[in-house]
Parts: sequence; C-alpha cells; structure tokens
Amino acid sequence: MPRPKTLNLIFLTMLLMVSALTCPGQSTSGTVTMSATVSKFVEINSGGSVTLTGNSGGGVTTDGVANSPLAVSINLGELGPSNTNSFVTASVPLKLRSNAAYVLSMSATVTSSGTSGSRIGAADVGFGLGTVSRTGLGVNAGADTNATSGDPTLAANGSVNGTTGRYEFTAVRSNLNAFSSSTTALSGPIIMNAVPRSNANGLTVPAMFAVKPQFFENGTTTISVTFTVTAP
Repeated sequence: MPRPKTLNLIFLTMLLMVSALTCPGQSTSGTVTMSATVSKFVEINSGGSVTLTGNSGGGVTTDGVANSPLAVSINLGELGPSNTNSFVTASVPLKLRSNAAYVLSMSATVTSSGTSGSRIGAADVGFGLGTVSRTGLGVNAGADTNATSGDPTLAANGSVNGTTGRYEFTAVRSNLNAFSSSTTALSGPIIMNAVPRSNANGLTVPAMFAVKPQFFENGTTTISVTFTVTAP
C-alpha cells in the first residue's frame, strides 16, 4: 500500500536536515600584516612678535610671525653714548616642538668695522633665555634645563669692570662670546603628546639680547645668530 504524500514529505524534510548537519559549509580565512615607523621629529619656529626696548633709532626690520619659520631682522639703532638708556634689549620669542627629547643649540658671530679693542665685540652682546612655558592642549609637561643665565640685563649677570671701566656680561653663558661655536642653550624631554600636526601649541621661550650703550669705537656692527634644535 503506497505511503501517504504527507508522510513522504516528512521523510524528505528529515533527510534534508540530516544532510545539513552532516555537511557543514566551507570556511576560509586570510590575514593582513602592516608595519610602520615614527621617526624622531623636532622643529623651531617663531613664537610671535619681537619686542625692542631702549633703542634710539633702528627698529624691527623683519618681525617674527607665530608658527612661521624663524627669520627675524633687527636694527638695534645707536649703541654709542648718545643713547642714554641703560640697555638696548631685543626679545625674540621662540617656539619648539618635538616627539622626543630635544637640545636647542646656538652659535653667533659679531663683526664690527672698528679695529681697536673698543669696538663692539661678541662679549658686549648679552644673551640669555627667559622663562620656558609648556602650556596648551597637547603639550607635555616636563622640566627643561636652561644653560644660560637668563635675562642678561639683571644685575647678577653683569657689571662695570673695576679696572677697565667697560661694562661686561660676566655670568655663565650670558653673552655671545660663549656661543662662538654651536653650544647648548636649552634641553629637555619630549615636548608634544600624541596630537595632530595641526595642533599649533608647543614650548615657548624668549631669546633675549642686550647691549649697554658705551663709548664704543664708531662704526657698524653685524650680529648673526643661528638656533638649531636636534633630537639626540
């Protein structure tokens, strides 16, 4: 006697279920391997506008522009006795950024048209780095080492020589004579945390230059300063 159609359908369904259980679907896999490098990075830019005080004549010829390459030009004006100010001082803001420990070095040359010992020389140009600031989103907190004596116009950093009568910057690395070759001025740990390059914050510090007007030999003087930041 033939089986009912309903019973045949039940048997067919059971066979399909058993087949599905005993014949699992095929599976494959693949992998992707990537590698990358983060190199040491340091940069120095202008931290903003230059401040020039105590000058008689002269002025800022090419000012600093924040976050732009450092390319400042300053005319200090008259540095002879007709300038009765205590000092002619230029403050140049610097901005540094790095993803590693850094060293800021400086070298300087001073050339005068005079020929006697009374001409302006490198020792007559005071130099120092002011207060270091690590502020703003993405800037890493850290302790920096200032190798200069700070503001060169401070009483502790210079005085009149009792023998020659010439004013001298006498503190450690307080004048450009100490930087006749590349010499460390500032160093410290990593400056920036993991933030995009578009983040314009960084470490800021003023570079301060000062000359005390005196009876220097008449003539012209050129002062050239180069800052270099490295990641040892």
